Amino acid sequence: MRKFLLVGRTGVGKSSFINAAFGSYIAETSEYEACTKIVEHYAYKTPLGDVSLIDTPGLAEDDEAYLSLVRAKVNLAQIYATIYVSKLNETRFRPDEKRTLRLLTNRLGASIWNRSILVLTFAASVPNDQQEIFAEKRSQQIFDFLQIITREQDIDQIFQGFEQEWLVDNIVDNWTSDGLPILSILTD
Repeated sequence: MRKFLLVGRTGVGKSSFINAAFGSYIAETSEYEACTKIVEHYAYKTPLGDVSLIDTPGLAEDDEAYLSLVRAKVNLAQIYATIYVSKLNETRFRPDEKRTLRLLTNRLGASIWNRSILVLTFAASVPNDQQEIFAEKRSQQIFDFLQIITREQDIDQIFQGFEQEWLVDNIVDNWTSDGLPILSILTD
């Protein structure tokens, strides 16, 4: 079974991503408050292989408790890939996102980025003709910062880049003709 650890700030759409991936409402979501308070494993059997998405509480609330919970409930050695979720429609690389990346790296280890995927959510809220520009800028900001903080932590684990980068939208269906079902990518 391929296990994917979803991490990111609160409100970026980790639980909504799970619902979009599985095509049904299985992870609780809310527009108004953080609702993921525990580490939750969601498994799905596909013809191409079994997948487990591990939802985690968003950082920015009770970070130490949440990271302790992740360390206690997730065997990081069994993680196929870390999925870092960020919002595409944010125009600035904010201090709270930098803090989140630093906390994840410091508490879970630089190795969580060895095999990682960047998921940029709320993509449909960015005009189609600007999505590529927004994605390149956002990806570069995160890449540059991860290089700095992984270099600080462990010179042998310097971040080399995301294996894949996806633009997704957790609410709007059929917003692009280029889309692929999320589960087909996870089982590839």
